[in-house]
Amino acid sequence: MDPEVEIERLSSVRSTQTLYFVGGLLGQKTNRGWTLFPVSGDESEDVLLLGSWDNFEAAVKELELLYVGTEQRISSEEDSPTIRFWEPGRRDTNGLNAADAWAGVANSAEKACDAYYSNLATYISACLRVAGLRLRSTSEGYHDQLRWALRARTPVGRGFSNVAVLDIYADIHSLLSELASARDHLARIAAVHVQAPEKIDCLARLEEWVKSNKAAGSEPLVAALLTASGTKESPSWLRRLTEFRNEVTHRIPLAANSRVSELLLECQTTRLGRIFTIRLGKIRANGGGATAGVDPLAEVAELSRKMEVLLRSASRLAKYQPSFPTFIGSLGT
Repeated sequence: MDPEVEIERLSSVRSTQTLYFVGGLLGQKTNRGWTLFPVSGDESEDVLLLGSWDNFEAAVKELELLYVGTEQRISSEEDSPTIRFWEPGRRDTNGLNAADAWAGVANSAEKACDAYYSNLATYISACLRVAGLRLRSTSEGYHDQLRWALRARTPVGRGFSNVAVLDIYADIHSLLSELASARDHLARIAAVHVQAPEKIDCLARLEEWVKSNKAAGSEPLVAALLTASGTKESPSWLRRLTEFRNEVTHRIPLAANSRVSELLLECQTTRLGRIFTIRLGKIRANGGGATAGVDPLAEVAELSRKMEVLLRSASRLAKYQPSFPTFIGSLGT
Protein backbone atom coordinates (compact mmCIF):
# COMPACT_ATOMS: atom_id res chain seq x y z
CA MET A 1 0.00 0.00 0.00
CA ASP A 2 1.34 3.44 -0.91
CA PRO A 3 2.11 5.71 2.08
CA GLU A 4 -0.07 8.78 2.52
CA VAL A 5 1.30 12.30 2.95
CA GLU A 6 -0.68 15.36 4.00
CA ILE A 7 -0.17 18.58 2.00
CA GLU A 8 -0.58 21.55 4.32
CA ARG A 9 -0.87 24.25 1.66
CA LEU A 10 -0.42 24.97 -2.04
CA SER A 11 1.21 28.17 -3.31
CA SER A 12 2.18 29.64 -6.66
CA VAL A 13 5.82 29.36 -7.72
CA ARG A 14 8.16 30.97 -10.23
CA SER A 15 10.58 28.86 -12.28
CA THR A 16 13.77 30.06 -13.97
CA GLN A 17 16.02 27.98 -16.23
CA THR A 18 19.69 28.95 -16.54
CA LEU A 19 22.29 27.30 -18.80
CA TYR A 20 25.93 27.41 -17.68
CA PHE A 21 28.92 27.50 -20.04
CA VAL A 22 32.68 27.36 -19.57
CA GLY A 23 34.10 30.88 -19.57
CA GLY A 24 31.52 32.43 -17.25
CA LEU A 25 28.68 32.99 -19.73
CA LEU A 26 25.10 32.11 -18.79
CA GLY A 27 22.06 31.56 -20.98
CA GLN A 28 18.54 32.24 -19.80
CA LYS A 29 15.06 32.25 -21.27
CA THR A 30 13.09 35.46 -20.65
CA ASN A 31 9.73 36.78 -21.81
CA ARG A 32 11.63 38.29 -24.78
CA GLY A 33 13.36 35.04 -25.70
CA TRP A 34 16.75 33.48 -25.03
CA THR A 35 19.61 35.66 -23.76
CA LEU A 36 23.35 35.29 -23.21
CA PHE A 37 25.17 37.32 -20.55
CA PRO A 38 27.25 39.18 -19.50
CA VAL A 39 28.55 40.78 -22.69
CA SER A 40 29.61 44.23 -21.44
CA GLY A 41 30.48 46.17 -18.31
CA ASP A 42 27.34 48.31 -18.64
CA GLU A 43 24.61 46.85 -16.41
CA SER A 44 21.91 48.21 -18.73
CA GLU A 45 23.45 46.55 -21.80
CA ASP A 46 25.12 43.42 -20.48
CA VAL A 47 22.58 40.99 -22.01
CA LEU A 48 22.68 39.75 -25.59
CA LEU A 49 19.10 39.09 -26.75
CA LEU A 50 19.03 36.17 -29.18
CA GLY A 51 15.30 35.43 -29.24
CA SER A 52 14.53 31.93 -30.50
CA TRP A 53 16.16 28.73 -29.32
CA ASP A 54 17.55 28.18 -32.82
CA ASN A 55 19.30 31.56 -32.69
CA PHE A 56 20.63 30.76 -29.23
CA GLU A 57 21.97 27.37 -30.37
CA ALA A 58 23.62 28.97 -33.39
CA ALA A 59 25.35 31.53 -31.18
CA VAL A 60 26.60 28.83 -28.79
CA LYS A 61 27.95 26.88 -31.76
CA GLU A 62 29.66 29.91 -33.31
CA LEU A 63 31.30 30.81 -30.00
CA GLU A 64 32.26 27.16 -29.42
CA LEU A 65 30.94 27.37 -25.87
CA LEU A 66 31.35 24.23 -23.78
CA TYR A 67 28.12 23.41 -21.96
CA VAL A 68 28.43 22.74 -18.22
CA GLY A 69 24.87 22.11 -17.01
CA THR A 70 21.44 23.59 -16.40
CA GLU A 71 19.88 24.91 -13.22
CA GLN A 72 16.14 24.96 -12.65
CA ARG A 73 15.38 27.46 -9.89
CA ILE A 74 11.95 27.40 -8.26
CA SER A 75 10.96 30.13 -5.84
CA SER A 76 7.74 30.57 -3.92
CA GLU A 77 5.87 33.74 -3.08
CA GLU A 78 6.05 32.65 0.55
CA ASP A 79 9.07 33.01 2.82
CA SER A 80 10.58 29.63 2.03
CA PRO A 81 13.91 28.41 0.62
CA THR A 82 14.49 28.64 -3.13
CA ILE A 83 14.74 25.17 -4.68
CA ARG A 84 17.64 24.74 -7.08
CA PHE A 85 17.80 21.62 -9.25
CA TRP A 86 21.04 20.92 -11.12
CA GLU A 87 20.72 19.00 -14.38
CA PRO A 88 24.07 17.71 -15.69
CA GLY A 89 22.96 17.21 -19.28
CA ARG A 90 20.85 15.00 -21.45
CA ARG A 91 18.83 12.37 -19.58
CA ASP A 92 18.87 8.67 -20.36
CA THR A 93 16.24 6.89 -22.48
CA ASN A 94 14.36 6.11 -19.25
CA GLY A 95 14.10 9.84 -18.47
CA LEU A 96 16.62 9.69 -15.60
CA ASN A 97 19.96 11.32 -15.02
CA ALA A 98 22.69 9.22 -13.38
CA ALA A 99 22.07 10.42 -9.82
CA ASP A 100 18.34 9.68 -10.07
CA ALA A 101 18.98 6.31 -11.74
CA TRP A 102 21.27 5.13 -8.94
CA ALA A 103 18.83 6.39 -6.30
CA GLY A 104 16.25 4.19 -8.05
CA VAL A 105 18.66 1.24 -8.05
CA ALA A 106 19.16 1.77 -4.31
CA ASN A 107 15.40 1.71 -3.75
CA SER A 108 15.01 -1.54 -5.71
CA ALA A 109 17.93 -3.17 -3.88
CA GLU A 110 16.42 -2.16 -0.54
CA LYS A 111 13.11 -3.74 -1.54
CA ALA A 112 15.06 -6.92 -2.36
CA CYS A 113 16.66 -6.78 1.14
CA ASP A 114 20.14 -6.28 -0.37
CA ALA A 115 21.33 -3.60 2.05
CA TYR A 116 24.99 -3.63 0.94
CA TYR A 117 24.14 -3.07 -2.74
CA SER A 118 21.53 -0.46 -1.80
CA ASN A 119 24.04 1.49 0.28
CA LEU A 120 26.64 1.52 -2.50
CA ALA A 121 24.05 2.74 -5.03
CA THR A 122 23.00 5.45 -2.57
CA TYR A 123 26.64 6.53 -2.18
CA ILE A 124 27.00 6.89 -5.97
CA SER A 125 23.85 8.99 -6.16
CA ALA A 126 24.93 11.22 -3.27
CA CYS A 127 28.42 11.79 -4.71
CA LEU A 128 26.98 12.74 -8.09
CA ARG A 129 24.57 15.25 -6.57
CA VAL A 130 27.31 16.95 -4.56
CA ALA A 131 29.65 16.90 -7.57
CA GLY A 132 26.92 18.67 -9.55
CA LEU A 133 26.61 21.37 -6.91
CA ARG A 134 30.37 21.91 -6.89
CA LEU A 135 30.42 22.13 -10.70
CA ARG A 136 27.64 24.71 -10.51
CA SER A 137 29.53 26.68 -7.85
CA THR A 138 32.69 26.65 -9.96
CA SER A 139 30.73 27.94 -12.95
CA GLU A 140 29.14 30.66 -10.82
CA GLY A 141 32.61 31.67 -9.64
CA TYR A 142 33.73 32.11 -13.26
CA HIS A 143 30.53 34.05 -14.02
CA ASP A 144 31.16 36.44 -11.12
CA GLN A 145 34.77 36.94 -12.21
CA LEU A 146 33.64 37.71 -15.76
CA ARG A 147 31.10 40.28 -14.54
CA TRP A 148 33.63 41.96 -12.28
CA ALA A 149 36.32 42.03 -14.98
CA LEU A 150 33.95 43.64 -17.49
CA ARG A 151 32.72 46.26 -15.04
CA ALA A 152 36.28 47.08 -13.99
CA ARG A 153 37.22 47.51 -17.69
CA THR A 154 39.99 44.94 -17.23
CA PRO A 155 42.22 44.86 -20.34
CA VAL A 156 41.89 41.73 -22.48
CA GLY A 157 44.81 39.37 -22.03
CA ARG A 158 46.16 40.89 -18.80
CA GLY A 159 46.51 38.52 -15.87
CA PHE A 160 44.91 39.42 -12.54
CA SER A 161 43.76 37.73 -9.35
CA ASN A 162 41.63 38.36 -6.27
CA VAL A 163 40.51 36.71 -3.06
CA ALA A 164 37.37 35.19 -4.62
CA VAL A 165 39.42 32.93 -6.90
CA LEU A 166 40.14 30.79 -3.80
CA ASP A 167 36.49 29.72 -3.84
CA ILE A 168 36.95 28.44 -7.40
CA TYR A 169 40.02 26.44 -6.39
CA ALA A 170 38.16 24.97 -3.38
CA ASP A 171 35.13 23.99 -5.47
CA ILE A 172 37.30 22.22 -8.04
CA HIS A 173 39.13 20.30 -5.29
CA SER A 174 35.79 19.18 -3.84
CA LEU A 175 34.38 18.30 -7.27
CA LEU A 176 37.34 16.06 -8.12
CA SER A 177 37.04 14.33 -4.75
CA GLU A 178 33.34 13.57 -5.28
CA LEU A 179 33.92 12.27 -8.81
CA ALA A 180 36.72 10.02 -7.55
CA SER A 181 34.47 8.72 -4.76
CA ALA A 182 31.71 7.93 -7.26
CA ARG A 183 34.31 6.08 -9.35
CA ASP A 184 35.36 3.90 -6.41
CA HIS A 185 31.80 3.18 -5.24
CA LEU A 186 31.04 1.98 -8.77
CA ALA A 187 34.15 -0.21 -8.63
CA ARG A 188 32.85 -1.74 -5.39
CA ILE A 189 29.56 -2.57 -7.11
CA ALA A 190 31.47 -4.08 -10.04
CA ALA A 191 33.41 -6.17 -7.51
CA VAL A 192 30.11 -7.51 -6.17
CA HIS A 193 29.14 -8.55 -9.71
CA VAL A 194 32.23 -10.78 -10.00
CA GLN A 195 32.25 -12.02 -6.38
CA ALA A 196 35.54 -10.28 -5.62
CA PRO A 197 36.66 -10.08 -1.97
CA GLU A 198 35.22 -7.20 0.06
CA LYS A 199 38.68 -5.64 0.29
CA ILE A 200 38.36 -4.74 -3.42
CA ASP A 201 36.92 -1.35 -2.55
CA CYS A 202 38.28 1.00 -5.23
CA LEU A 203 39.13 1.04 -8.93
CA ALA A 204 42.87 0.63 -8.39
CA ARG A 205 42.36 -2.55 -6.36
CA LEU A 206 39.80 -3.87 -8.83
CA GLU A 207 42.26 -3.36 -11.71
CA GLU A 208 44.96 -5.20 -9.78
CA TRP A 209 42.62 -8.06 -8.80
CA VAL A 210 41.43 -8.56 -12.39
CA LYS A 211 45.05 -9.17 -13.50
CA SER A 212 44.95 -12.52 -11.69
CA ASN A 213 41.24 -13.13 -12.31
CA LYS A 214 41.10 -12.40 -16.01
CA ALA A 215 37.64 -13.90 -16.59
CA ALA A 216 36.18 -11.13 -14.40
CA GLY A 217 37.35 -8.56 -16.94
CA SER A 218 34.62 -9.62 -19.38
CA GLU A 219 31.78 -8.90 -16.93
CA PRO A 220 29.97 -5.89 -18.52
CA LEU A 221 30.29 -3.47 -15.61
CA VAL A 222 33.92 -4.37 -14.95
CA ALA A 223 34.68 -4.10 -18.67
CA ALA A 224 33.06 -0.64 -18.83
CA LEU A 225 35.23 0.57 -15.95
CA LEU A 226 38.43 -0.88 -17.40
CA THR A 227 37.70 0.70 -20.79
CA ALA A 228 37.06 4.12 -19.21
CA SER A 229 40.31 3.80 -17.26
CA GLY A 230 42.58 2.48 -20.00
CA THR A 231 46.13 1.52 -19.13
CA LYS A 232 49.22 3.35 -17.92
CA GLU A 233 50.61 3.10 -21.44
CA SER A 234 47.34 4.16 -23.08
CA PRO A 235 45.32 6.06 -20.46
CA SER A 236 41.67 6.98 -20.92
CA TRP A 237 39.63 9.72 -19.26
CA LEU A 238 38.99 7.95 -15.95
CA ARG A 239 42.74 7.60 -15.38
CA ARG A 240 43.08 11.34 -16.10
CA LEU A 241 40.45 12.00 -13.39
CA THR A 242 42.54 9.94 -10.97
CA GLU A 243 45.70 11.81 -11.94
CA PHE A 244 44.07 15.24 -11.66
CA ARG A 245 42.55 14.44 -8.27
CA ASN A 246 45.86 13.05 -6.95
CA GLU A 247 47.71 16.08 -8.28
CA VAL A 248 45.61 18.64 -6.40
CA THR A 249 45.25 16.47 -3.29
CA HIS A 250 48.77 15.09 -2.84
CA ARG A 251 51.15 17.19 -4.93
CA ILE A 252 50.24 20.73 -5.97
CA PRO A 253 47.02 22.39 -4.72
CA LEU A 254 45.46 24.61 -7.37
CA ALA A 255 45.96 27.69 -5.20
CA ALA A 256 49.72 27.03 -5.31
CA ASN A 257 49.93 25.97 -8.96
CA SER A 258 51.62 28.63 -11.10
CA ARG A 259 49.95 27.18 -14.24
CA VAL A 260 46.56 28.51 -13.08
CA SER A 261 47.69 31.43 -10.94
CA GLU A 262 45.98 34.17 -12.93
CA LEU A 263 42.54 35.02 -14.25
CA LEU A 264 42.54 36.07 -17.89
CA LEU A 265 39.88 37.96 -19.79
CA GLU A 266 39.60 36.76 -23.39
CA CYS A 267 37.62 38.16 -26.31
CA GLN A 268 36.18 36.91 -29.60
CA THR A 269 34.99 39.21 -32.37
CA THR A 270 31.92 37.60 -33.93
CA ARG A 271 28.89 38.54 -36.01
CA LEU A 272 27.18 39.06 -32.63
CA GLY A 273 29.79 41.60 -31.59
CA ARG A 274 32.62 41.26 -29.09
CA ILE A 275 32.04 38.35 -26.70
CA PHE A 276 34.14 37.99 -23.56
CA THR A 277 35.01 34.96 -21.46
CA ILE A 278 37.20 34.31 -18.43
CA ARG A 279 39.69 31.52 -17.78
CA LEU A 280 42.41 30.48 -15.36
CA GLY A 281 45.96 30.34 -16.67
CA LYS A 282 49.16 32.34 -16.65
CA ILE A 283 50.43 35.03 -19.00
CA ARG A 284 53.63 34.16 -20.85
CA ALA A 285 56.65 36.18 -19.82
CA ASN A 286 56.89 37.69 -23.31
CA GLY A 287 53.25 38.82 -23.22
CA GLY A 288 52.24 36.38 -25.95
CA GLY A 289 48.95 35.31 -24.37
CA ALA A 290 48.11 32.52 -21.97
CA THR A 291 50.48 29.60 -21.41
CA ALA A 292 49.43 26.28 -22.89
CA GLY A 293 47.05 24.13 -20.87
CA VAL A 294 43.38 23.35 -20.52
CA ASP A 295 41.35 25.70 -18.36
CA PRO A 296 40.43 23.86 -15.12
CA LEU A 297 36.68 24.45 -15.53
CA ALA A 298 36.80 23.11 -19.09
CA GLU A 299 38.60 20.00 -17.86
CA VAL A 300 36.36 19.24 -14.87
CA ALA A 301 33.23 19.95 -16.95
CA GLU A 302 34.39 17.37 -19.50
CA LEU A 303 35.29 14.83 -16.80
CA SER A 304 31.90 15.39 -15.17
CA ARG A 305 30.12 14.85 -18.49
CA LYS A 306 31.98 11.60 -19.10
CA MET A 307 31.23 10.40 -15.56
CA GLU A 308 27.54 11.19 -16.07
CA VAL A 309 27.48 9.14 -19.29
CA LEU A 310 29.40 6.24 -17.70
CA LEU A 311 27.16 6.06 -14.64
CA ARG A 312 23.97 6.35 -16.67
CA SER A 313 25.01 3.38 -18.78
CA ALA A 314 26.32 1.54 -15.70
CA SER A 315 22.92 1.86 -14.01
CA ARG A 316 21.46 -0.25 -16.82
CA LEU A 317 23.97 -2.98 -15.91
CA ALA A 318 23.07 -2.97 -12.21
CA LYS A 319 21.60 -6.04 -10.49
CA TYR A 320 18.39 -4.10 -9.89
CA GLN A 321 16.52 -1.77 -12.22
CA PRO A 322 15.54 1.66 -10.87
CA SER A 323 12.22 1.99 -9.07
CA PHE A 324 10.87 4.72 -6.86
CA PRO A 325 8.46 4.97 -3.93
CA THR A 326 5.05 6.43 -4.64
CA PHE A 327 2.91 8.54 -2.34
CA ILE A 328 -0.75 9.43 -2.14
CA GLY A 329 -1.28 13.11 -1.35
CA SER A 330 -4.23 14.75 0.35
CA LEU A 331 -4.87 18.36 1.34
CA GLY A 332 -4.90 19.05 5.07
CA THR A 333 -8.01 20.45 6.65
